[in-house]
Amino acid sequence: NHMLIGSSRPFVSGSGGTSGKQRVIVCYNCKGEGHMSKQCTKPKRKRDVEWFKDKVLLVQAQANGKVLQEEELDFLADPGTA
Repeated sequence: NHMLIGSSRPFVSGSGGTSGKQRVIVCYNCKGEGHMSKQCTKPKRKRDVEWFKDKVLLVQAQANGKVLQEEELDFLADPGTA
């Protein structure tokens, strides 16, 4: 139940409540599927209302004890300055 996500590190599906289903990667920059924001070829997302909503939801999830995935942690660490 391993798959590779943009690197040589294996991703173990089934953690974080996915119950064995394959996890779909969604880019936090363009909202496209199949890649992460650091691999996105589109211009960096502006810090608008939706950007702040995404940040708040991830901070709340982390505060509630949810284990965040690499893409989510990258998005939280990104100050959003372009």
